[in-house]
Amino acid sequence: MNLRFEKLQSPIYPAFLHVGEYSIPIDPDRVQSLKEITREEPAPFFEALIEKVGYNRYLKELLREGISKAEEPSSLARRLQEEIRSL
Repeated sequence: MNLRFEKLQSPIYPAFLHVGEYSIPIDPDRVQSLKEITREEPAPFFEALIEKVGYNRYLKELLREGISKAEEPSSLARRLQEEIRSL
């Protein structure tokens, strides 16, 4: 499952988190809170990511599914952390 951040040129939603075929809009305050967790180890990073981006139970489960399908969770965490830093 594809899991990635996309930077946008919008002041309202400066980023999207793509999870498979779904796109989750990320507001500026949430971008800042995500930047605070980019130094975490993979497991705590993923839990914080799910809590900060999962607005409801469905999104949280979708994120957990995307993370669980990653072949290399530590590589996924590093890539997502780099993407967050570039937002």
